[in-house]
Amino acid sequence: MNILIDVNHPAQVHYFRNLYKELSLKHNIYFSCKKVPIIEKLLSAYNIPYMSYGEKKDNILSKVFYQLKYDFECYKKMKNLEIDIALGSSASNVHAAKFTKATSIATTDSDLSAIPLAAKFVYPFADYLMMPDTLAYQNHPKQICYPGYQELAYLHPNRFKPDSTVLEQCNLRESDTFFILRFTAFKAHHDIGMYGLSKEQKWDLIKLLEKYGRVLITSEVNDPEFTPFYLHIAPEKIHSLLYYSSMLICDSQTMTTESAVLGTPAFRCNTFAGKLTVIEEIEKLYDLAYSYHPRHYNWMIRKIKSVLDSKDYKKLWQEKRKRMLQEKIDVTSFWVWFIDNYPESVKEVKAKDFDFGRFK
Repeated sequence: MNILIDVNHPAQVHYFRNLYKELSLKHNIYFSCKKVPIIEKLLSAYNIPYMSYGEKKDNILSKVFYQLKYDFECYKKMKNLEIDIALGSSASNVHAAKFTKATSIATTDSDLSAIPLAAKFVYPFADYLMMPDTLAYQNHPKQICYPGYQELAYLHPNRFKPDSTVLEQCNLRESDTFFILRFTAFKAHHDIGMYGLSKEQKWDLIKLLEKYGRVLITSEVNDPEFTPFYLHIAPEKIHSLLYYSSMLICDSQTMTTESAVLGTPAFRCNTFAGKLTVIEEIEKLYDLAYSYHPRHYNWMIRKIKSVLDSKDYKKLWQEKRKRMLQEKIDVTSFWVWFIDNYPESVKEVKAKDFDFGRFK
């Protein structure tokens, strides 16, 4: 088969890089993306060839106009490459596939209520909607659900082994206490009206955490005030550093989940708190992460202090992680099977007695 994977976010490179390795042994896999430096760096780091649609726009009106351009470019690629399956959380893939022979499989881990534009203008046109089973409550007519998180496509123990050399690059040892702070830009269409930590709160966090260990910052926005704390490592190394870190504090959804599935305590502070079922499950069922609205920042600080003052909390988090992994699957393994056996796999996975245990 000919398969097109469109990447809209750096995390999606990770979602699909293992899938690419396995499927490319039997199928023709093509990647496309907008011209986003971090996405292009990651694709290059994993030796994944890709096609570019050009610059990505941040302004909402520009996004609408350029979406039509991206859709047309995607349509031409699908026709020329005779694409059979269009995969990813891409509006362009879904829209263009309607005018070609391609089947579109849209992927998401967000509640549809949190992404209203995609829910209204993208997913109704997809052939299938692939999502974690904690979102099955939505009863979307096209949903294919699996017991896992998208981050387990690359951070499941079957796929991920931490690289300790990243510690040397940061002048750290495994026994050191250090914290990663992640700040996001809130420029995606679903981020309109949403926000995270204020600058005052960021500085307050730094001052608190420096009493316990070293503070390292990774940010989508380059703020000169935080220059002394910025990380300077290859982007593909961040997960290893996250694995060894003492704690993550952020206003990012993806890194919250990444930290949690790696067994590192994760604290998230933004206006999405309480609105995303996947992270709610990670919090309420597995106790691996905590989320707070910015107006409840002081509550978060109290909880952070409580965890930091407890004994062997990293060991405790690894035990929680083991329990979570017992109930989840190697997501890449499932995705490979589903695509390899499509279209028969659709009927199989929808059967009540379908066994996901084979993908652990």
